[in-house]
Amino acid sequence: MKRIVLFVEGDGDRLAVPVLVKRLLTDRDAWDCLFLDPKPFVVGGVNRLFKNDCRNWLRWLGAAAKRGTIGAILLVLDGDVPKIHGERFCAANVARELAQEATRARGGDLFSVAVVFACQEYESWLIAGVESLSGKPLKDGRPGVASGTQPPAQDLEVTPRNAKGWLNKVMESGYSPVIDQGLLTEMVDLELIRNRPMRSFRRLESAISTVVSAVRGQSHVV
Repeated sequence: MKRIVLFVEGDGDRLAVPVLVKRLLTDRDAWDCLFLDPKPFVVGGVNRLFKNDCRNWLRWLGAAAKRGTIGAILLVLDGDVPKIHGERFCAANVARELAQEATRARGGDLFSVAVVFACQEYESWLIAGVESLSGKPLKDGRPGVASGTQPPAQDLEVTPRNAKGWLNKVMESGYSPVIDQGLLTEMVDLELIRNRPMRSFRRLESAISTVVSAVRGQSHVV
């Protein structure tokens, strides 16, 4: 059994991303080879990882490896970044760059590394499945998404910008990432998200499938 360690952006993600990854690992019957580390690393935005020649990224990778029985590290960040290195942000290019830098911490040698960006925000995935949340109370008894709520008709990976603000408007008690992100992730119908053109969500699922296959094959990838 190998450990998969999560790297996330903020405190809401710290609670929500493990819920989502657990659901996706269950879909893949991956518990024969992996277990989910209960303590994600909260690493902030992507620009923080690149500071000082990626010192933070490499330091956190090394710290995760020290937890032992490491099989894979999965980084999940928001993609609402205007620029990086002075150029327009491209999720695919930045993910490849971080994956390549991870080899300096022996990613691909001692453990696998996968990098995924939600476009634009993690909450964009929740909005893609918002019909399944509509009219249902939250697990803690509070009212959730207002009955009859539908997602915007546009490309959900482009609009709405400020997905957190959009959810705040349609939730009867407002939206707090730290309180609500994990609860909504437990409830959302993943098939609804899959059936929409959400390339970033497909990328997440592909990344998880890849690291599961690598662990089962006793190999490592970045």
